[in-house]
Amino acid sequence: MSQKPWRQLAFVLGEAALSLVSGGVLFIIISRTSGPELLGEYALSIAWLMLFQGGSSFGIPEFIMRETGAHGRDAAGQVVHAMVLGLGTGLAAICGMLVLVRTLGYRADLVQAISIASLALIPAFLNTVCRGAFMAQRQMQVPFMAALVENAIMTSASLYLLSSGHGAVSLMIALVGSKAASASIATVLAFRGMFPALPPLDLRVLMETARTVFSFGMGNLFGILSRRINTIMVSLWVSIEAVGHFAAATKVMEFCLIAPDLFSQLLLTRIAHSFVTRDYRDPNRFGAWFEVLFALVVPACVGVWVFAGLILETLFGKPFGDALWILRILMIYVLTETADGVMSVILKAAHRQRQDAYCVASNLMTNVMLNLALLPVLGAIGTAIGRVGGGFASATLRHFLIARELTRVDWVRFAWKPALTSAGAGSVCYVLLDGVRPAWVLLFYIALILASLKMFSKFSFSVIKDVMSSPPGPE
Repeated sequence: MSQKPWRQLAFVLGEAALSLVSGGVLFIIISRTSGPELLGEYALSIAWLMLFQGGSSFGIPEFIMRETGAHGRDAAGQVVHAMVLGLGTGLAAICGMLVLVRTLGYRADLVQAISIASLALIPAFLNTVCRGAFMAQRQMQVPFMAALVENAIMTSASLYLLSSGHGAVSLMIALVGSKAASASIATVLAFRGMFPALPPLDLRVLMETARTVFSFGMGNLFGILSRRINTIMVSLWVSIEAVGHFAAATKVMEFCLIAPDLFSQLLLTRIAHSFVTRDYRDPNRFGAWFEVLFALVVPACVGVWVFAGLILETLFGKPFGDALWILRILMIYVLTETADGVMSVILKAAHRQRQDAYCVASNLMTNVMLNLALLPVLGAIGTAIGRVGGGFASATLRHFLIARELTRVDWVRFAWKPALTSAGAGSVCYVLLDGVRPAWVLLFYIALILASLKMFSKFSFSVIKDVMSSPPGPE
């Protein structure tokens, strides 16, 4: 009963809603009660945590997701050995984070907040590993339960601390405690429910797993750096208030990436299963999935681009309207990242994770180079442009790599209908913004998009049901 597709979709949407509550609502409350400075401190601490989480997890959650999706409970050996590796890399990441943050000239209270945040690395790793295994087996009720516990603790504790006048240090303590609680629940349920009979540790299997995981890890590390390095680089060039403005725009961008990220995780398990059970590897057989993804993402990106000012000022307050063009540029990044993420999944499912890591490295290198060139001149807008450039570089390389190693995927065929309808609706609404109340124009845009997609797109609830279903048997 727990694997019914619509039930699983409800749990996935519930988990996404919880992430919005914990991250988004907290950002909004901090911005409105304490202003850009505390938001900048909080966002910078989170950015450091997420940056080192890439090194801590080292791609192990994706590796476990692929293996569990392809082999089910028979992947217990890979899961156990990979988790042992992850605990070791987690300890190394904590040490590296504690050392590095003390070399950049931050204020003492910022160093303390970031140092406390480092203690969340291992609980966060355990959470993502268990979540990947449960997601591969379409048992999303367990990650939802763990997220519910984490968010209940984090939100209630943070609200109390903010109302009492506490700062970023106390908020990080609450973060560590909430992640430790949810990680305990997820880990116990994973080993009791999915892998009750654990294989013994074997040095040979551990080394084989380490060699495979290494390619995942390098790609994941480069990917996390590409996503998180921008906030840290901005903090080295501009004031902490400007970091807060950039963080507000970045948070809206992260909202828009929730659906593509969830979709990519679900897609990885199904493509990995398909590539194992079929004689040929053709990503185009998932074309209906791609059409649904673009039908969700493209209208959202165009809508946020048109109503960027309204969104920022409504969520975070009038001062954050200055981040208008940062958010608009980041919406272009969301589009490239959506296609880029799907192509990364295809390569990893086809055991091309080493080549995928090279693509992510090109993303990071392009991003950093553009940041260094544009940040001194354009400020935070320059780093937003850098992020777009990095995403375009890796997406281009991945597209040609898939065409060479597997089968060429015609992305334009899957995206042109929602792109055309969204661009048309967005253009009309952009003109109307000068003479009509923005809230009414926003409602008109949503209605226009829903009607257009129903008429012209291949958006299908049967495809969504297929996405949420457990992998079929051998095909």
